[in-house]
Amino acid sequence: MTDRIEAYAAFARMMELGSFSSVGRAMRISQSTVSKHIAGLEAELGVQLFHRTTRRISPTPEASRILEHVQRMLESVDTAKAVSRGEHPETTGHLRIALPTSLGRSQILPLVPEFLNRHPLVSIEAVVTDDLKDLVADGFELAIVVTAPKGGALMSRVLRTFEWVVTAAPRYLNLHGIPETPVDLERHLVIVSTQLADSVTEFDSEHGRQAVRINGRFRTNSDEAAHDAALAGTGIAILPSWLANPDLEAGRLTHLLGDYYLPPIPVSLIYPQTRFLSRRARSFIDYIAPELARGAARTSHRLSAGRS
Repeated sequence: MTDRIEAYAAFARMMELGSFSSVGRAMRISQSTVSKHIAGLEAELGVQLFHRTTRRISPTPEASRILEHVQRMLESVDTAKAVSRGEHPETTGHLRIALPTSLGRSQILPLVPEFLNRHPLVSIEAVVTDDLKDLVADGFELAIVVTAPKGGALMSRVLRTFEWVVTAAPRYLNLHGIPETPVDLERHLVIVSTQLADSVTEFDSEHGRQAVRINGRFRTNSDEAAHDAALAGTGIAILPSWLANPDLEAGRLTHLLGDYYLPPIPVSLIYPQTRFLSRRARSFIDYIAPELARGAARTSHRLSAGRS
């Protein structure tokens, strides 16, 4: 029974690492033992699990179909062993996650080192991308998104809501004046996100709604580029609060149109509805959600103190 469990563990590591030698080093067994384990499973299951050539080893569709079930089984075995010893089961394995570029760099990646400190048997591959198409096909267990990909059976959990902030550097405002209402933006140099370009932007307030068509001479698809341009005094930018808040607190940027607001930005964690959620994935979710919430509370307190 032990050899069979080790064989399934070798299969799961093969799916992760892609070579007999890497699996052998990770499991501290010989490369030939890994090969025998895989061959034994193929004979037992009656299917080929990996295509083998002189240059590479790649999983078959059958291997991909059984991976989730093998992971469930191995986690159950680990849990049973830990419980029998009166211990908590360990969190192990490789977690591949997708993060949006701007949010990931400023809010999520700084939290990863502490997660790794808490879980020394976990490794993380964080892919920073704003072009997430298919969570499953791209091999991600989890993704943090500001806009969920369309299609597919996905589970979603909102982690935190951020705001859009209209802002500019003091040097720009000293030269061009301060807009009092959203309509005033039409007379200013606005750094336009391509998400807002050629569309009507609606601001809400206690005094009603104002719809503005923002046409700027500088357009960009990068929030970080718009942020840098605003800091340089190029014009007024509409930025996610995760980018704007540090500079607002330091006085490098000024918050404009404070009585008006745009629809908020929900940051969500998504994962495939039909895929087994590993212990490492659940641990990451349990860690990241309260950390982001605490970050929101700290930011709100600092900004409130700064306004008082």
